[in-house]
Amino acid sequence: MTVKDKVAIVTGASRGIGLSVATALVREGARVFAASRSAPPNDVMSPQLRAIPTDVRSQTEVDRAVEQVLNEAGTVDILVNNAGLEYFKPLDQTSETEYDEMLDTNLRGAFLFSRAILPAFKARHSGHLVFVNSVAGLRGFSQDAVYSASKHALLGLADSLEEELRPEGIRVTSIFPGATDTVLPAASWSPVDDPRRTYFLHPADVAAAVLYALTQPPRVAVSRIVLRPMIEPPYSDFLSVDLARRLSEGSPNLSGE
Repeated sequence: MTVKDKVAIVTGASRGIGLSVATALVREGARVFAASRSAPPNDVMSPQLRAIPTDVRSQTEVDRAVEQVLNEAGTVDILVNNAGLEYFKPLDQTSETEYDEMLDTNLRGAFLFSRAILPAFKARHSGHLVFVNSVAGLRGFSQDAVYSASKHALLGLADSLEEELRPEGIRVTSIFPGATDTVLPAASWSPVDDPRRTYFLHPADVAAAVLYALTQPPRVAVSRIVLRPMIEPPYSDFLSVDLARRLSEGSPNLSGE
C-alpha cells in the first residue's frame, strides 16, 4: 500500500511530531492539509502541503477546516490527530484553566476532528484515523496527572472507534511515543540542555511509525504502536546517559569496565 495521491489532514502540524508526519506524507506523495493555530515553516510549504489555520478546540473552526479540505480536494483519506498540550506540575498546582486547555486540546480536538471527518469516511467505506497519543496514555506519571488522564481518555476514544468503525471499512491506529526531542518536554520536564535529550526519539521516528500503519495492506489493521527511546525503560526511571551512549554506539562492553 502507498499514501501516494492520498489526502491527509494533520493537526498540530506546525512543529515537532505533527510537522514531521506532514512532511513525511508529502515526501511519499500525499496531499496534506496542516491544521494548526500557526502555519508550518515557509521552507516546507508547497502545493502538496497547505496550511489551514485552525484551533482544534473550536467546533466552528474544525468544521470549517474539514469543509475547506473537502471542497478543495474532494475527499479525505487520512486524519492524524496529533495536536497536544502538556503542563507538567503537581495536581494541587494545576489550575482549572490549565486542566481545560489540556483536555480541550488533547481530547476535544481529536473528538471534533474525528466526528467531522467520519461522514466522508463512511460514505466511501474507507479511511484511516491515527491518534498520536503518548506512553502517558498507558500509565500514569508523577506530576503529570491531568495530561496522563487526557491521554488515557484519548486511548478510550480510539479503542471504542476501532470497534465501532471496523465494520465500515475504517481503520484506527494509536501511536504511543515515549520521550521525544520536541518543544513539548522542553517546556515542561526536560529542558533543552538536558543531556538525555540526545538519546530521545526524533519526530521522524514517530512519523515512520505513522507511515508504517498507513501503508499496510487492507487486510491488516494496526491497532497500537508503542515506541520508546532505549534510554527510557517502560516501568522504571531513565537509564544513565553513559549507558545510553554505549547502547547507541552498539558497545559490547555495556558495563563500562
